[in-house]
Amino acid sequence: MLRLTGSLCIILGSVGLGLSMKNRIRDRLSALYRIRQIFLMIQNEITYSKASLPEACRRIAGKVKEPYRSAFLDVFEKMSENSGQSFQSVWRQCMKPCLQQLPVSEEEKELWLSFGDCAGYMDSRMQAEALEEYMHNLNLNIKKQEEDRTDKNKVIMSLSIMGGLLLAVILL
Repeated sequence: MLRLTGSLCIILGSVGLGLSMKNRIRDRLSALYRIRQIFLMIQNEITYSKASLPEACRRIAGKVKEPYRSAFLDVFEKMSENSGQSFQSVWRQCMKPCLQQLPVSEEEKELWLSFGDCAGYMDSRMQAEALEEYMHNLNLNIKKQEEDRTDKNKVIMSLSIMGGLLLAVILL
């Protein structure tokens, strides 16, 4: 009876591990969707509202949730101080803590941080074009993740169930 209970716990634990890994993939895709939505908001603020980047950050901070809200407010406040820092350095400095909480890859974090490199143009048309480039790269990442998601989920669940069963059989 004790062995049967132990085997059942091992099987349930391995299924739980598989579900946890599936949820991590889902959360990563959800974070990428949110980042894409934020890029669209920035693009709309620059293109249609003709807002400067710091002003766009302030407006976006009112529309997004944490951890993005505090990061965008920090960008706005630091750029409003006119301390002589470039938008690029302020963007990186304020967004790094925000990205630590997100379940995205290092490549995607770097894409988000490198936005400040090209967005510091004074011309709104150039800023909008830079945003288009980042949106394109982000959409490619999202498309790749969506294509891989179903296959990965099937493999993860199959391996976790089979691994749990194998361990249970070995221990019996």
